Amino acid sequence: MRFLRDPEGSCETFLSSEWEGLLRTARRANLLSRIACIVHDIGHLEQLAPKVRDHLSSALRVTESNRISVLQEVRKVRSALAEQRVPVVILKGAAYIAGELAAAPGRLLSDIDIMVPVGQLQVAERELVAHGWMPTKFDAYDQRYYRQWMHELPPLRHLERGTNLDVHHTILPPTAALKPDVNKLWAEVVALPSYEGVFVLSPADMILHSATHLFHDGELENGLRDLVDMDALIRQSGNDGSFPEHLVQRAVELDLSRPLFYALRYCTALLGTPFPEQASILAEKNGSPDSLLVRLMDSLIVRSICAVFINETPKMTHVAKFALYVRSHYLRMPIYMLIPHLIRKQFISESRRQGTAR
Repeated sequence: MRFLRDPEGSCETFLSSEWEGLLRTARRANLLSRIACIVHDIGHLEQLAPKVRDHLSSALRVTESNRISVLQEVRKVRSALAEQRVPVVILKGAAYIAGELAAAPGRLLSDIDIMVPVGQLQVAERELVAHGWMPTKFDAYDQRYYRQWMHELPPLRHLERGTNLDVHHTILPPTAALKPDVNKLWAEVVALPSYEGVFVLSPADMILHSATHLFHDGELENGLRDLVDMDALIRQSGNDGSFPEHLVQRAVELDLSRPLFYALRYCTALLGTPFPEQASILAEKNGSPDSLLVRLMDSLIVRSICAVFINETPKMTHVAKFALYVRSHYLRMPIYMLIPHLIRKQFISESRRQGTAR
């Protein structure tokens, strides 16, 4: 946290033991390449001890390799869908890289996320399969789960390259408590000049999507990395004085005020993300739950995100992660669907564990 808040000061004052702790924690948080890019960009790489410099130089190579792979995959997706003129919105990490945004340097990813219009979803799937992307979920229940209840197709993997692709038609399941209008997202997408027919979300919508992914889906394994993403995106738009209020208003329009409230709360508390007080007050007014729930979420979120700082995970951190996991499913689907789904997932997981043990 000290490094992310003040990179230059940290580079000048960190002892070898602090660098060791930073590198170890950054690996756990999938932020080592991000740290390496920051150190390189502020011109401190060559001044570091050789062992530290070696780790960061290696991470920079990983970053460049990842960037090349992502851009190649974006071109492959565009090529696969071009004949049928299916527009594509690149999401999350791939969008940061393809759009050359402030969150791109050092951002690693294991799959590409895209969004296509729901009316062209079947066409997109057919074309992608024809170009080598095949489903990875063959169980009938999983197929039904994705196609009827979720906001995406079953995950795809390319037969030759082994790359993973998630194809969305909106950003939250239709069964979720929050219901952002996907047409409003499409209305403000930004074209990528280098890729005809390829878009990214608007700056505000990109932040809101990241916040929704983190605080609604409940995937806290990369929680600190996602906060760093949002911090970078908010800072990038900081020169536009009207942006903070626009972001808060956009969250109201898309029914995403609660995720934005949590995003701003933890970005400012943990990373010192600059955000005007008046806009923060308005975001809290629009999206904050009651004070008791806020205190509970503080405990759960901070425990889960900060688990990367410690070697052995305490029992209460496991409890916090499980509580957020159940919460994410509760927000994703009504209770009459949730209970059978969780029971089935637990039963399947237990069966697989026993099969592996045998």
